[in-house]
Amino acid sequence: MHRDAVSARAGYTLVEIIVAILLFMIGGLALASTSAVVGRAMSASSMREHAARTAASRIEVLAAKCRRAESGSETIRGIDSRWTVSFPDSTRIGVVESVSYLAWGIRRTDLYGGLFPCA
Repeated sequence: MHRDAVSARAGYTLVEIIVAILLFMIGGLALASTSAVVGRAMSASSMREHAARTAASRIEVLAAKCRRAESGSETIRGIDSRWTVSFPDSTRIGVVESVSYLAWGIRRTDLYGGLFPCA
């Protein structure tokens, strides 16, 4: 008789199975939502990095042109770039570049600039 009582209680109850399934579902949903946030953050970081490389490249070109450099703007792959050139004195050139891009559905603008000697 003791043996029959043990075999009748072996296994999981329906409530335990439902609770386990719910816990796995909650964990899976949390993992999926975290993956979406990480993916969006990586996309925004990639766009920011591309905008920074675009600005650095433009500033290098303008600094190399020195006295022949001119203000202007362009749009490349969704990145709006505008730059302003100034000549504070006869030996230097000032450059300020503004790059705008979409990150997380919001337009973001970063500024880069500096003073460069004319050789």
